Amino acid sequence: MKTRVSALAAAAVAAAALPLGASAAGFSAFAGFKDTKTFDSSVEFGGQLEFDFVPCLTLVGRGAWAGDFDDVSLGRGFAAHDLSVIPVEVGLLVRPPQLFGFLGIYGGGGAGWYYVPGFDVLSGKKLVAETEETTDLVGFWAGGGLEVGTENFHVFAEAKYTGAKKNDVDFKFKDGHDPHGRLSGTVDLSGMTYSAGIRVSW
Repeated sequence: MKTRVSALAAAAVAAAALPLGASAAGFSAFAGFKDTKTFDSSVEFGGQLEFDFVPCLTLVGRGAWAGDFDDVSLGRGFAAHDLSVIPVEVGLLVRPPQLFGFLGIYGGGGAGWYYVPGFDVLSGKKLVAETEETTDLVGFWAGGGLEVGTENFHVFAEAKYTGAKKNDVDFKFKDGHDPHGRLSGTVDLSGMTYSAGIRVSW
């Protein structure tokens, strides 16, 4: 629950970073399937604010929460459980005029900040430790999508690639309990995200 609240706060921060004075604005809500190299795959939920300053060019800021990752092996019989990722992203989209008055395409990219909260450490099915806040990464994203709708309401589907990797990450444990003595590794969140949602503009 705390990570979901943090995701909403992250979305608000991303929105606050976007300038005012746009000629048009919009909001999107989406859900999808996220794949990463380190944490395998999960579901993702989020929202996006959009601002148009010139025709066909949109500034976007989005926040999301991705969780329910499969357990990830840490070696020596230990596994990471209850993992989640909070992405906060900004970027630019190119959105040409609609085809046939209802069909649109778009594409673009930008930069992102990816926060990985603490997680549980299991030995078999037994909880043996809980990590503190773990790490954050800076990366990039690029993608595109297809949308269908009217001037102010659209349903869309999109595909997005994220590149974010950090080596030699040390995971600190609560209460001084460390089943490994020292636990470190590479966190690689690179991978594809496939999502669908609705967009409202005004």
